[in-house]
Amino acid sequence: MLTQRADRLYLHLFAWPFAHVHLRGLADRVRYAQLLHDGSELRATRTDPDQKAWNTTPGGQPPGTLTLHLPTARPDVAVPVVELFLR
Repeated sequence: MLTQRADRLYLHLFAWPFAHVHLRGLADRVRYAQLLHDGSELRATRTDPDQKAWNTTPGGQPPGTLTLHLPTARPDVAVPVVELFLR
């Protein structure tokens, strides 16, 4: 679930995904991503649409998709939230 306040989006993760979250259409809009509970930075990348999936490397995503790389272990909070700072 996404919520917004001013120039920030908040991604509420009710189920913890394995390693990645793909957000279509946000690659050019996000300048910084962090976990809200502790402020730790999350690496954000774009994946080449032609990239093949291999082991823990995600397969290609549509152009304009932002991929967030998450820690393996779920944070010890009721609902982990990713804070996205918009351009």
